[in-house]
Amino acid sequence: FVNSLLVILMLVMFVSVCLQVFFRYVLESPLSWSEELARYAFVWISFLGAAMALGKRMHFGIDYLVNKFPVRFRAFLELLTNGAILVFVLVLVFKGFETSNTARYIHSAGLNLRMDIVFDAIPVSGLVMAYYLVRQIIQDIQTMGGRSKIPPKGIQV
Repeated sequence: FVNSLLVILMLVMFVSVCLQVFFRYVLESPLSWSEELARYAFVWISFLGAAMALGKRMHFGIDYLVNKFPVRFRAFLELLTNGAILVFVLVLVFKGFETSNTARYIHSAGLNLRMDIVFDAIPVSGLVMAYYLVRQIIQDIQTMGGRSKIPPKGIQV
């Protein structure tokens, strides 16, 4: 679902930028809303893309030393890391909802869009991250218990 939403948002951003360029340079009558729409789509793409990268364990890291440890100890380290990230993400979700709630009565200039829709990218992406982290924590616990021989996936550097 998140992947499909990212594709749609990329398409919205692309079309919006193309329209802005066409209207500004060809018709010499720029649109008042297209740049704002592209910016807000980019905000959502950034937050959801970060969540997707976390879910696929694609964030960069230097794991040369970690890869020297046995599989179970690596899973333990991943469990600690994912637990710390989960705490941060949950704070992000709660503070994101507070921020979004505060922005409910503010409207954007070009689109007259309620700004809480834009700020909702923070808690929504946090919830997606929390989902992926819980799945990874379960996998790490299974690896530590010897039920899974698959080591946690990280980017090899």
